Amino acid sequence: MHKLNPRTAALLSAFGWAVGYLLAGKALAVLLPMPPGGAARFCRVCLLAPLAEEGVFRGAVQRRAQPLGRGQAILLQAVLFALQHGSIAAMVYALVCGLGLGWLADRTGHLWPGVLLHSANNLLVLAMG
Repeated sequence: MHKLNPRTAALLSAFGWAVGYLLAGKALAVLLPMPPGGAARFCRVCLLAPLAEEGVFRGAVQRRAQPLGRGQAILLQAVLFALQHGSIAAMVYALVCGLGLGWLADRTGHLWPGVLLHSANNLLVLAMG
């Protein structure tokens, strides 16, 4: 059995999601209606924020903090990531997510799996409320 490396799996997932989104665009609009400005909010929350936050926290901060040690670098970026998320409950959730995304970036050596996971998380949060 052939194993997929994380990059290939992430790219295939992104491709599948994009094709599914394009093919089911009308169905999605019926199932998940967006208020006026919803498309802009979707782009900001599910596309731009994950790209920017992964680039800053897992990319720049975590990589530059590597001399402190892998665990400390992951913890530092997760704490900084959490601090910019507002309420205490959001900070706790973001801290846990930041630790997981930091571990994923460290394990794979790439940001794209984290960007995809972060986007999926934000989509769920947006859909719930």
